Amino acid sequence: MSKERRRDNRATIDWAVLVRDTGGIIVADIENISLSGAFIRCNVPLETKKRYKLHIMVPNHSPLDTNAEVAWLSVKCTERGIPPCGMGIRFTRVSKSDREIINGHILQSPRSKYY
Repeated sequence: MSKERRRDNRATIDWAVLVRDTGGIIVADIENISLSGAFIRCNVPLETKKRYKLHIMVPNHSPLDTNAEVAWLSVKCTERGIPPCGMGIRFTRVSKSDREIINGHILQSPRSKYY
């Protein structure tokens, strides 16, 4: 069994996110989030090590604007070979106020855990 490398508490969420790069905008969903990163599902796999701007749609709040890079891909699509595909992203820039908002959701989440 592989050793768990995550060190931050994560919360299970269902937030939309707009992923922006030089090629345009991709609409995706965030399944879980921590202060250092998130797990995103979308129909188009993103490139590893590439940096993106994220506009995270937090319910009842203005969008969070962050920068992130894709740390790893899990291109496990449905049985028919159809996406969505999953990606672990690592935040490279998050403002202090946005970190506080993310942390507030993590602390309030009944399913907040290390995983």
